[in-house]
Amino acid sequence: MLSPTGMKATMITIVLALLAMFPPLATDMYLSAMEPLAEAMNTSSAGAELSLSLFFLGLCVGQLIVGPMIDVAGRKGPLLIGVAVFTLASIGLLLTDNIVVFNTLRFVQALGACAGMVVGRAVVTDLYEGRRAAQVMTVLVMLMTLGPILAPFLGSLLLTLLGWRSIFVALVLVGLFALVLTQVVIHETLPADKRNKAAIGGTLRRLAGLCRTPAFILPALVTACVQASIFAFITGSSGVFQGAFGLSSQAYGLLFGLIASAMVIFGQINTWLLNRYEPEQIVAWGLPLFVLTAALLLGVSGTSVLWVLVVPLWLSLGLVGLLSANVMSIAMAGAAGAAGLGSAGIGALQFGLAFATSTLVALAGTGSAGPMATAILVSASTGWGAWLVFRRLCGVVSPAQ
Repeated sequence: MLSPTGMKATMITIVLALLAMFPPLATDMYLSAMEPLAEAMNTSSAGAELSLSLFFLGLCVGQLIVGPMIDVAGRKGPLLIGVAVFTLASIGLLLTDNIVVFNTLRFVQALGACAGMVVGRAVVTDLYEGRRAAQVMTVLVMLMTLGPILAPFLGSLLLTLLGWRSIFVALVLVGLFALVLTQVVIHETLPADKRNKAAIGGTLRRLAGLCRTPAFILPALVTACVQASIFAFITGSSGVFQGAFGLSSQAYGLLFGLIASAMVIFGQINTWLLNRYEPEQIVAWGLPLFVLTAALLLGVSGTSVLWVLVVPLWLSLGLVGLLSANVMSIAMAGAAGAAGLGSAGIGALQFGLAFATSTLVALAGTGSAGPMATAILVSASTGWGAWLVFRRLCGVVSPAQ
């Protein structure tokens, strides 16, 4: 395994992080524009909000398509196709006035957006092993976190200054920029002699076999549980801080960014810890802390004092930044020899659970912090339970057979 070093490695990581930011940019940037979008499309708020659900569905389905594809056709070709699909769909979203066409294009846009996430995880697995893979994955997660931190602010700014269509102009420009960078910076990391030549039936059997491999599926479940906490926060935060605490949209945006910044800070701490400890060691003590802070968050969820709620929430999401890359690298190691399938499985599980978590928080009501805090605690506890089972069954990570 020949790993890139220096400036070349840095550029590859930056481009992969940019590609992985497509989903948060494409969702969080236009959340503030739902009402004017619905008016422009002559539809209800529910019709406009359906575009968000269809986007998540597209991310789930798309990863199951892209994952097997990149094990057969290599990494770079499918990645370029995905970025092109994302960009073309963004152009269509900019031009249409029909809500049915808009929602359909949002699904297509998600199919393209998922390529960066799937290929990014596979490329890291192609190029790095062990601690180094976890370190690079940590950098990716930290840079990806800039998406949900910056996207709501950028979206509201564009909406105020130029209208809702300017948000999709920005997505088109991001897509074109990423297309150029991908062509120039990213090289093929899966040689032709290592590609899977199996037919679709064989690919499905390999995916089923991978899902029966404890060394893969259990840490993949932990990854999905940890990430589900972010979606519980995204879904519930507006109702909690703007509804229950009465913050303005500007104050909410700043507080959202402050809380999300915890993932970047803890990600940097994780980079330092990886110089001394293995990813498994960090996860082993990080998950109990995650459960503890989530329990504390639920315990104070009825408070009327803002900072009392924010502190445990900040710590909980910070631990998401500490844990995500480590568990993801462990799961990808368990998918050795099937990095594309493994990446697709992780992504599909992650967004499937995220969709369920987000829906349940929304149905429970976002006027108080209780549903959000409960969802975070349940996710953290389930993830810890899956990790304990993984350690009992596997002991140490072993490649999927």
